[in-house]
Amino acid sequence: MRLTNNEKGYSLLLTMFVFILFTVLAMALLTATLTGSKRNQTSEHNIQAQELAMMGIDHLTNQINKDLKKGLGENGLTQDQFKSILETTLNDYKSGITRSTGETGSYEAKITNIDSVKDNSLKKRTTIVSTGIADGKKKSITTKVVFGAQSTLDTLKYTVGAYKSDELSKKCNTNSKYCVKGEGNLFLHGGVSIKGDFKVDGNIITTDRGYAYIRGQQWIPSVLPTASPVEGQKASHIVLKGNVYTFDHNPDYDKHIETTNFNQGTTDKDWVCTGPWFWPKCKYVEKTIDSKYVNTTGDLSKAFSGTLPVITQREPVRDDIQIENQKNVFYFPEGPSVIYAQTSDSSNVKTFYNDLNFKNNYVYPQYKVKGYTSTNEDFEFTGNNYFGNFATKRDLYIRGSKSNYKETKFENGAYIGGNLIIGNTNITEKNDPSDFDKIKLDGPIFVEGNVTIHGVNGQFNTIMYVKKDVTIEYSVINGLNNTGSLIIFAGGDIKIVNNSLYQDNPSNIKGFFYSEGALEMFGVGSNIKIEGGVSARRIVLNAIRGKASKTSFSGSKKVDDDYYEGQASQLNLPPEKSRLQIIYDPNIMNTYADLKSREPMVISVDPPQITERKLE
Repeated sequence: MRLTNNEKGYSLLLTMFVFILFTVLAMALLTATLTGSKRNQTSEHNIQAQELAMMGIDHLTNQINKDLKKGLGENGLTQDQFKSILETTLNDYKSGITRSTGETGSYEAKITNIDSVKDNSLKKRTTIVSTGIADGKKKSITTKVVFGAQSTLDTLKYTVGAYKSDELSKKCNTNSKYCVKGEGNLFLHGGVSIKGDFKVDGNIITTDRGYAYIRGQQWIPSVLPTASPVEGQKASHIVLKGNVYTFDHNPDYDKHIETTNFNQGTTDKDWVCTGPWFWPKCKYVEKTIDSKYVNTTGDLSKAFSGTLPVITQREPVRDDIQIENQKNVFYFPEGPSVIYAQTSDSSNVKTFYNDLNFKNNYVYPQYKVKGYTSTNEDFEFTGNNYFGNFATKRDLYIRGSKSNYKETKFENGAYIGGNLIIGNTNITEKNDPSDFDKIKLDGPIFVEGNVTIHGVNGQFNTIMYVKKDVTIEYSVINGLNNTGSLIIFAGGDIKIVNNSLYQDNPSNIKGFFYSEGALEMFGVGSNIKIEGGVSARRIVLNAIRGKASKTSFSGSKKVDDDYYEGQASQLNLPPEKSRLQIIYDPNIMNTYADLKSREPMVISVDPPQITERKLE
C-alpha cells in the first residue's frame, strides 16, 4: 500500500515537472517571437527611412534642374546671367524642402554647402543632406551633386562612333533629308588604322580591300583594318550593339553602304528555257542567293589584323548637341550697338584688303560706296582680323597667304548666314602644299550653310556648328599654339577627301568631326592622319597601306592608270603605314571645354551629376 502511494506521488511530481517545463518553453518561444517581430519592424522602418531619404535627394535635384531650365528660357542667357540664376536657385534651397508621403513617413532635404567647380565657372558642386523619417526612425544621406552647364560630351571619349538617333529617325518619316540608310553602321574597308576605342550602335563591316572610284568602282586588294589600344590599355574596346561582319566579294559600293540586314540573302531572276531547241518555252525564274556577308562576332581575328579589340557592353549615353539651336548662341541683329566694318570693293565678293581690329565689339561687315550701303553681300577676309562678336548675312570667305600666316579670331563667336569657305579653292592635286593658304582660325562659329576647307595649311582652335555639309580637301590642319583643334558638329554629311594625293607623307588634321548624317573618308590615293576622332550616323572609311603613285614602283599593282602597293607588300607593313589613320587625342575634351567657355550664350542645362553619396 505504501509502495502504491509512492508511485502516485512520483507520477504527480513528474506531471508537474513536465507542465512547468512546457510552460517555460512556451513563454521563451513567445518572447522570442515578439522580440523578432519588434526587431523586424524596426528594421523595416529603418529601410523605409533610408528609401525616403533617397526620395528627398531625387526630389530636390530634379526640382533644382527644373528651375534652372525655366530660368534659362527658350532663347538662353548670357554667361553672367546664367551664373546669377545658378547662384540664386541653389541658395534658395538652403532652407530645404519637406514632404510627407502619408502612412509611409516623410523626408526633408536641403543644400548645406555650395562650392565652385574647377575650370568651369558655369557649374557648382553642392552638398545635399536628406533625412527620411519612418515611425520615428531617421536615416540621413549626404550627396554631392554638380549643377550647371557646358560639360564635355560622351561622344568625345571615342575615336570612332557610329550612332543611331531616334529623334532624327522620326524626322526621316516626314523629311527625307534626315534619312541615313545603314544608320549606326561602321564600314572599315581595307587597311584602315584606328587607335583608341569604338562605340557602334549598329554593325561593323570589314574587308581586306579598300574602295576608290577611279573611272569606275574599284576594290583594291589590301589588308584587314587594325584597332590598336591607346597607351595604358592592353586592347582597344568596342561598345557594340550589333554584330561584326566580313565579306570577300565586290559589291556595288552605293548599295553596300546602305545595307541594313547583312544576314538576309538577295533574290535574282534567271532566264530559263525548256522544251525543244526549235520551240522553247522561256520565262524568268526567281532564285535566292545566300548572303555573302559572314558573321564573325565570335572570332574577331577574321575581321581585324594585329592586336584584336575587345567587345564590351555599356548603356549608351546620348549626347544632345542640338546643332540648329546653337544659332541662338551666336546670332545678333543689326542695331545701334553694332559696329560696321566697311569696304568699298565692288567685286561680286566684297573683299577687305586691310587688317580689321574690333576685339571688343559686335561687328557686321558692310559694303559702302557713295550714296549706298549694304550688309546683304558676300564678303572676304585677306589679312589679320580680330572681333569680339561677328555676324554676316551671307557667305564669308577667309583667305591667307602662301608666305606667312593670316589670323582671323572671333573671341566670343561668329554667325555666318550663308556658307563659310576657307582657303584657296583653286588648289588641285597638281599643286604642292607650299601653294596652300596659311591660315590661323580661332573661336567658335555657327554656319547656316555649308563649310568648305580647301587648299589650307591651317592652325585651328575652333568649334563649328554647321547646319549643312562639310568638305575638307587638299588641306593640312594642326592645332593653334599646339593645343587647339578643329571640332565640327554638322547637320549634314562630312567628306574628307583628296588630301595628300599620291604623297608618301600624310596630311595631318587635328580635329573631331561629328555628323548628323554620313561621314566618308578615303585613304587610298589620299594619305591622311587624323588626331582626334569621328562620329556619325553612318561611317565609311576606305584605305590601303603603303604607296600610291601615278607611276609604277617595285611591288605595285596597277589599277586603271594608277599604281598602288601590292597586297603582299601591304601585309608586311605596320599600321603606321596606313593611308588613313585615326588616332585618339586625349586633349580633345579640354579643347572642347575651353572653346565652349568662350561662347557668349548658354542655351541648355546639363543633367545633375552625382559625384559622391554617403549613408549616415
